[in-house]
Amino acid sequence: MKNPPCQGIIEEIVELDVVDSTNTYALDAGRPGLLVTALSQSLGRGRRGRTWFSPAGENLYMTVTLAPPEDRYPIIAGVAVREALAELLDSVGVAVKWPNDIVITGKKVCGILCETRGGITAVGIGVNVNQTSWPEDLAHRAISLMQTSHRRFSFDEVTDTVIVHLSRWLERFFHQGFGSVRDEFLRYGLLEGYELYTEEGERCTIKDLDMEGRLVIDVSGSARSLRYETISLSW
Repeated sequence: MKNPPCQGIIEEIVELDVVDSTNTYALDAGRPGLLVTALSQSLGRGRRGRTWFSPAGENLYMTVTLAPPEDRYPIIAGVAVREALAELLDSVGVAVKWPNDIVITGKKVCGILCETRGGITAVGIGVNVNQTSWPEDLAHRAISLMQTSHRRFSFDEVTDTVIVHLSRWLERFFHQGFGSVRDEFLRYGLLEGYELYTEEGERCTIKDLDMEGRLVIDVSGSARSLRYETISLSW
């Protein structure tokens, strides 16, 4: 594999107070090795164009640009960010929810959105850091690092930890292949303590993650592979 973006993946850092979207800013820049951080996003988004709640000064919004594109970046990023947040919280109770969320006790603490344009992939990472109150429609679905640990975190601490773990997992992927990434996902992404549902509302269980990065689920005794579809969870 050519030119793996592992050691020294960050060549330039852009720190913003407010931006429409760190992913948009990074993709407009059009070069790999960029880290964009912001204290607030006016047009933050999740998968499929959903709005990402982005209050100012309480959470971390960041994007890393990588090249060349790779379909499995979302899984690599999920594994890396889960490990980073578990380190910050000194806890193993942090899980990966397919395809792009990190959850604690069933509540979302981080969302990841990978977008590609012109040979550059933007890995957008939004971490709920110090927020303690939520809109009514998010209160039962969101949690922050501060709510979990009962201490405040500096954004530099969170950013640095995420970048360290992302660099390590990219290095493993480019030098050792997808096997170790898959193993880590299966260790923390099976969500065995939850009821899982497909987009159609069918009960399912996670069975495997194949080497192409497709999630294999069981629905009423039949295996199904997911590439872009989501699963939802409840207790």
